[in-house]
Amino acid sequence: MTVRLVPLGGLGEVGLNCMAFEQDGRIVLVDCGASFPDRVYGVDLVHPRFDWLLDRVEAVEGIVLTHGHEDHIGALPYFLASRPVPVYGPGYALELVARRLEEHGLRDTVTLRRVEPRVPFRVGPLEVEPVRVAHSMPDATALVVRTRAGVVVHSGDFKLDPDPPDGQPTDEARLREVAREGVRLLLSDSTNAWVDGEAGSERIAIAAIERLVASAPARVVVALFASNVHRLRATLAAAERADRLVCLLGRSMRLHVESAVARGLLPDPAPRLVAPDDAARVPRSRLLVLATGTQAEPPSALARLATGQHPHLALEPGDRVVLSARAIPGAEAEIARMVDGLLALGVEVRSPVTDPDVHVSGHACRVEQRRFIDLVEPAAFIPIHGTRMHLHGHAALAREAGVGDVLLAVNGDVVRVDDGPLMREQRVPVGRVAISAGAPLDAEALRMRARMAAAGATFVHVRIDRQDRRFEVSDVTALGLGTGDGVLEGARAALVEALRADLEAGADDEALGETAARVLARFVGQQLGRRPAAGAVVTRAR
Repeated sequence: MTVRLVPLGGLGEVGLNCMAFEQDGRIVLVDCGASFPDRVYGVDLVHPRFDWLLDRVEAVEGIVLTHGHEDHIGALPYFLASRPVPVYGPGYALELVARRLEEHGLRDTVTLRRVEPRVPFRVGPLEVEPVRVAHSMPDATALVVRTRAGVVVHSGDFKLDPDPPDGQPTDEARLREVAREGVRLLLSDSTNAWVDGEAGSERIAIAAIERLVASAPARVVVALFASNVHRLRATLAAAERADRLVCLLGRSMRLHVESAVARGLLPDPAPRLVAPDDAARVPRSRLLVLATGTQAEPPSALARLATGQHPHLALEPGDRVVLSARAIPGAEAEIARMVDGLLALGVEVRSPVTDPDVHVSGHACRVEQRRFIDLVEPAAFIPIHGTRMHLHGHAALAREAGVGDVLLAVNGDVVRVDDGPLMREQRVPVGRVAISAGAPLDAEALRMRARMAAAGATFVHVRIDRQDRRFEVSDVTALGLGTGDGVLEGARAALVEALRADLEAGADDEALGETAARVLARFVGQQLGRRPAAGAVVTRAR
């Protein structure tokens, strides 16, 4: 009756949520998420390492989604390219997944199976029942997973909003019924484990946005997570009441509006929409912009507006920006710089700093987390979704709630669930895979990009005569170093000396290139006090 849980992402970090359930040699994944890189270096996103899964890929029966946020679905194309197993999920999540798979050329190879709350279904050896939960996007669910070791409840991302805008509160009645069956284990979202009280109703933020749109004297930009369809609906309604046209800035914004309209979650805003390249011609008092970029991501719409580099629109003094989001841990400094840029343009910025009610979290805070534990009455508890600090805080809360068997696990821990206490059995390989322009970057490529960003780069071209083995060191260049010709000439002399010795020893072109790059980096590093990235090209003339 043993079941093993293998977290590949989301435990010990924010984002990349991915949990494997293994029973009878078969595997079911819950969520398969991505995240943004801590440092960009040309990286578009990161996803969990799938080595452990790929080593037993034929055992994977399917993937079950709790909801459609990027940190729960964003890595799907990168795993499904290896094994196109069925994907089960709520309607809105599957709408987003279908569009993502289409972009990757996988739509025709993957079966998408819509699930409904309170309707159990089977995936391999497991029975899974979705249970509706309130969150910052529609169609969010917890999962009741019936295993040989007993009932496991996976909370997904949730809050206990008693009156959400879509009329779909967390189904506490069903959770109580499941508790009466006996819950062997609860896995629960730890995002706000150190935030006292409750998250607050989404209606609070909606009212604040409506107020700020109605009172805006000129152009108004509302920046929010595009997946928050509740706020999208409210902002579009506020624009209509204020007789403003609407411009959507950001690929994600367009994607979610189209997906929500397709699912009937938003009224079609087409009559009020204005294309980005026409936005500058709309009178300022009649334009509302919905923009991505609340976390100041460098390529995002709001970040480019703050630096005056957006290709379609320039903000002016008197315009208002409503920043309806909190900072994801780690993004605080970039957001502050973005806000400074907006203020330098003379733009009025309204955010949770100036208007605390302009954002409420989609994640349960401590009072709600404790209440969820009390609803489910689990025999054992594992905190999920968050940094180690979040996990520690949530584990302590579970112990306070009287749960006797609490285990703190992180990515790569294999957790054994049977009729005894929870225990870690072993570790499996985990980590992050960086994606740039749709392709993975290996560790060496990332190290090279980091070194170039920190210390610049140098390059050299070595030409060798095939017949008499004479060679020429030419085109020694430096990028981002601020060095003079003297350093490069000194590097040329050092290269000539080292390459002559290697040629006399019979080194091949690959070895010569390695020597050239190493000598170049070392020499320039000694001169400047920092070792740059270095590259060499070796060619042979006829």
